[in-house]
Order: sequence, then C-alpha cells, then structure tokens
Amino acid sequence: MTEQAANHMADHIADRIAGRVTDSTRALAMEHHRLAMHLNLLEKDATHPLDFAVEGAHTTPNLVLRAGQALRSAHSDVRLDYELMRQVFLETLRSRLAELSEKLAGTEGGNLPIERLQYGDQTEA
Repeated sequence: MTEQAANHMADHIADRIAGRVTDSTRALAMEHHRLAMHLNLLEKDATHPLDFAVEGAHTTPNLVLRAGQALRSAHSDVRLDYELMRQVFLETLRSRLAELSEKLAGTEGGNLPIERLQYGDQTEA
C-alpha cells in the first residue's frame, strides 16, 4: 500500500469514527466528481466519442457514437446525430450534477478535495 493510499484510508476511518462523512455522502461525492470530470472532458473536446451501453440487455455490446455518425431507427429513417445526442448527454450530466450538488450542500463530503475523491482507473475520466 502506498503512503498516499494509507493516508487516504486513515482519513476515511477518522471521518467515519467522527461521523463527519457517511458512506452515502462519500458515494454521492465520488459520483459528483466523476460526473464533473466527464462533463469537463466533453465540454473541452467537442468531438469526444459518446459511449453507451444498453441497460437490461444481456448480449448487447457497448455503442460508441463519434462525430459525423448518427443513430438510425431500425423501423424508420429517423436519425439522432452525434451533435443532438451530445447536447442531450451534456444537459443530462449538468442536471445530475446540480441534483448532487444540492444533496451535498453543507456536508463535509461535498467539500472533500479531488485527491480524496479519486479512485480506481482514471484513464476514462
């Protein structure tokens, strides 16, 4: 275990003992951080691919939509182009971030520095 990881774990345990940060607050703060990083990435790069997975499907692979591409209905010629899907996705991210910010307002978990919220593989963020 690295020194940084050990310090992070010690801080987390101290926060839990003191009752300052609950698991649910920490989970919301982590989700908020990941969404903010994803939104930042999409706002900086107008051509960043959009990755989707079909929830509830057992064998459907992930779908990656890139600039210049579109989704087309299998039953009609109705199309959802990349730019439209990107705008929908950006607004959805902003809406969820606002919701989480409201839930975290005034909590210590809402004020944790980014270094304490990062976890896992950050290559996609």
